[in-house]
Amino acid sequence: MTDQRTGERRVGVNEGSRAWAEEAVAVLTEVASHYQGVITYAELAEEVQTRTRLRTGSPLRNWIGGVLATVVARCHAEGLPPLTSLVVHGRGKEGGTEDSTAAARFTCYRRFADDIPAEVLAAVVAAEQAEAEAAADAARERRSRPATRSAQPRERRRPVPEEAPKVCPSCFMQLPASGICDDCG
Repeated sequence: MTDQRTGERRVGVNEGSRAWAEEAVAVLTEVASHYQGVITYAELAEEVQTRTRLRTGSPLRNWIGGVLATVVARCHAEGLPPLTSLVVHGRGKEGGTEDSTAAARFTCYRRFADDIPAEVLAAVVAAEQAEAEAAADAARERRSRPATRSAQPRERRRPVPEEAPKVCPSCFMQLPASGICDDCG
């Protein structure tokens, strides 16, 4: 069913998902072109539905995850940075960003944004160089360390053979710890 006023067509989630995922990559690339750019789930959903002219009546929470999973797969396959890290729950909400999310977002900005402040870029490059040098130093130290194992192979402990049980010479029963046969006395 097509809305005559907007030209949008009502579709089910399965029918619209592929088109929405394709458009989501384009939207997220645009968001990544501005340093510290993010987009909410609701804004992304509205934008992809508007651009594709495919609209669903299904609640956002029922379909946006599948669309973003397709975006993740495409980013991975095409060597794109993790664009889905730019999607947030809401603007202005308190709460820290995890380091891994911040690093993923910066990877996106670095690839697509022209407006990253020079001092931010310089600080990140310096941190990356320091990290690389520390890793190289650690690798050199591991290679130069003497082996912790001795050159001589260790002798294995030989199992101590169990003693044969003592038996009574007259009835041939195993003797108790006292050494006196319970049957013969």
